Amino acid sequence: MLGTGTADEFIDDAEHHNQWWGDGTSLELSQATTLTPRSDFHRVLKTTNTHYTDDVETLVYAIHGQTGIGKTTLLHQLVAALLDTTEFPPQNQALELTSAISPRQILYIPLEDSLYQLERPGDDINRLNQVIDYFQTHVAPRQGPKFILLDDIQALDLNDDRKADLLDRIDENTYLFVTGIVNSQVDLSTAETTDPVDESEVWPLLPMKFIDTVQIGEGPGSEFTEEFRTQLEQYQSADLDGPSPIKTIRTGLSGTNPETSLDTAVETLSELCFDILDTDDRDNLHDAARAYLRTGGTLQQTDDPSIRNDLSKSHFLLFLYKELAKYQSIQQPENLHRLSSIAATNAGEELQYTNLSDQIGVDRRTVDSYLDVLDEGIAVTESHDYSLRRHRRTRLYLRNPRHLVLLSQRQEHHGFEAHEQQHSLNHEFEHKLARTVAFDHAKRLAFNVRAYDVEYTETDSGLIDYILHRDGHVLPFILSYQPHTDNAKQVATEFDPETGQHTKSDSEALQDIDYSAPYRFIITDSLPTHVKDARSLTVQQADVNICYLPYWLFLLIC
Repeated sequence: MLGTGTADEFIDDAEHHNQWWGDGTSLELSQATTLTPRSDFHRVLKTTNTHYTDDVETLVYAIHGQTGIGKTTLLHQLVAALLDTTEFPPQNQALELTSAISPRQILYIPLEDSLYQLERPGDDINRLNQVIDYFQTHVAPRQGPKFILLDDIQALDLNDDRKADLLDRIDENTYLFVTGIVNSQVDLSTAETTDPVDESEVWPLLPMKFIDTVQIGEGPGSEFTEEFRTQLEQYQSADLDGPSPIKTIRTGLSGTNPETSLDTAVETLSELCFDILDTDDRDNLHDAARAYLRTGGTLQQTDDPSIRNDLSKSHFLLFLYKELAKYQSIQQPENLHRLSSIAATNAGEELQYTNLSDQIGVDRRTVDSYLDVLDEGIAVTESHDYSLRRHRRTRLYLRNPRHLVLLSQRQEHHGFEAHEQQHSLNHEFEHKLARTVAFDHAKRLAFNVRAYDVEYTETDSGLIDYILHRDGHVLPFILSYQPHTDNAKQVATEFDPETGQHTKSDSEALQDIDYSAPYRFIITDSLPTHVKDARSLTVQQADVNICYLPYWLFLLIC
């Protein structure tokens, strides 16, 4: 029988990847601690610490994201934080969990690097269980919590029964972390176990959003001082002393808290723009937002632009051809590549499903299945019509703007080959990038304000690019970015929220919803002079409240 070896060989391999059990140092851990942690790391650590201080005995933390997005780095940084082998930023220094765990309480297994995928279905889980049993009986102390981190769980042939078998082998007082490529793969909550897990967390790992790149001080955020980055953390966190205007804005936009109204959110937007931030801050954030369009929130450990591009493209294609294709048993993974390239070429333009079917050479149902798996992989996301009048059409957005460059023709993206600003101007492609990034951040804002989705609709004068809504509470956003800045105010005044139509979750019947949009938002790369002079982002036009949002400010609040 072909295989990778005996249980003893898998145990030996585990010891190699957990050198902190002895006196050895881990090269991977040392490398990870030299990198500035992203906000996802802080969230995972803080959430875990909350469960730890609440005396939660069993926790499953599932993390999913594309190949090369940073899942392994996050796990290594988590191990380093537990073992006190790295310096903590201010928001993590007071966490009870940090530096509280001994080396022998942690088991890390990179499943793909350890070749578990070469075992037969079922044998892979048996080998893993043998390693976990060895850790529990021969390595870990009898007292205290244990942390088991399983990287690249897609290397295992898992179904619900095997997920249940894995969970049943986990002792009490154990926190299990798993990483994979899609939600359903890492989510173990569907497994019926003998002893239910106390708490479960699922977290998607996306390219860093704009505010993260500013805060870590690399890439687009390299021009900002440490003091400014600390203030920015305070502005969006109620956990730190001082005002948190970004949190106030998100709460007001959600319409879910009667103590923080939409009016309060809009007032706070003006306050943040003109009073809290000064002219230099605004100019620097404007430049940083343009720089972000080039990097897309994916930072590489090299300054060579050609190597950066090759790494980004190879990671994405590996994700499409290997991981997503295997996940859904797709026989022609090149069609995932083709759809991604169509999304890059059209960048949010309206497309007919029949044309997509003809271009790919498959029927509509197959196109839908491809788009579903690309959406699961957070690679390409659809935007649908708010009014259902254009249900045979869709708009496709890549979720990483760097992929827009790498999957489009050179003549189209000229000037954007490198991450740094080039001498040649290409306003049309910059607009495509701005449109793509704004959609991605609108999806993040939808999560923060508990909106159902991000949709679009057409008026006689033009497009409402991004519409967020929940239970009739509607937030319409119009993108006005050079060179396409015409008619934004006219589009805003023409929008009628009552045109919204949404079906019930269990049928095609329409919901009876009273739609209301007290404000229309115009996202712009250049504020009108009268708005800057008045130092207020809101104006009235034909009895409609319009709130102008500098492009950088929109990205900042998402």
